[in-house]
Amino acid sequence: METLREVEVDGVVHSLGVVKMFAKEPDLAKFIPDANNLAMSWVRLEAGEELAVHEHPEASLILVCEGTGQTMGAVEQDVVPGDIVMVPSHVPHGFRGTGTGYWALSIQFNGQALYEDLERPNAAFLGTGEQPVLVDELLAANEAYVEQFRNSTLLRLLDEPAIKDDDVLDRMLDCQQAWSDVFQDLLHLRVAMSEDPAHKEVALDHLREELGHNNNLREQREGTQRPVSDAEFDAAMQWFKSEMLRRSDMVRTLLMHLVLEASGEVWHREAARVFVDLPHFRDHGEDDGDHVLLGLDLLRGAGAADAAELRESLREGWRMITLLCDRIAAFATTEPVEAVAR
Repeated sequence: METLREVEVDGVVHSLGVVKMFAKEPDLAKFIPDANNLAMSWVRLEAGEELAVHEHPEASLILVCEGTGQTMGAVEQDVVPGDIVMVPSHVPHGFRGTGTGYWALSIQFNGQALYEDLERPNAAFLGTGEQPVLVDELLAANEAYVEQFRNSTLLRLLDEPAIKDDDVLDRMLDCQQAWSDVFQDLLHLRVAMSEDPAHKEVALDHLREELGHNNNLREQREGTQRPVSDAEFDAAMQWFKSEMLRRSDMVRTLLMHLVLEASGEVWHREAARVFVDLPHFRDHGEDDGDHVLLGLDLLRGAGAADAAELRESLREGWRMITLLCDRIAAFATTEPVEAVAR
């Protein structure tokens, strides 16, 4: 189905998340009788994504089908699958995605969806004098992703009995070393590929602060690293390299600071409890929070044209860093297959 992601009202572009109107799908439009006066649309908000507070003359019904969210405006409360939100005419309301976001069915009773006529959308956003700030939306979504990451397999492993096994710790550190080496490559790639002078300056500052940290870990381990053979782990690391090579300056900045540094801060702070003899983890846990902030001023320059790409990159970046960390946990807790003498 055709997807609508934003609408312009009174000269201001507003993010809608995902809206898929039944009336825009020819087969559905033919199937639904004209006489019923129902207009239906699938709607979707990602975690942290908001549909700003607005009102419209027609009553509306929202059926929450999957995921979780919150209402805003006249009534503020959490919504879960099975909830029905009844919106009377001219009542200020909005929505925010929480958890992993939500899917819902939006129903109007005048035969036309709210944004079916893009020249005359049937909604008025409150405070339309101000352009919504994209970076605030991205930061809110990032907080939700960080909270999910705190409960990832790798983070949970730090509190499980298996973490007391020296072999598990050594294999985990082998993976950490491999990823730390690749992270240095990512820092250099970002500098090399940055086109905008402001982005390149921040990338250089970041490289200067991080340069050689992989070797610090290697020295603290006294050169005991062993090779890591895991196809999914390798693929996840290569994905980040590919993104640094082919994406825009804004996407590179988002991935580096909101995904990699934010996840790194959580991981290093928690891992420092376990690897107490390796200053690498304690130092990174303290520094990475500042490194998250390095990219914020650049991201404030993102506009409506960047919105869809940045939202998707944020979602995919967190999916890939979680996959990478899941593979570290799996590799660390799997006994290596010993060669059988013949």
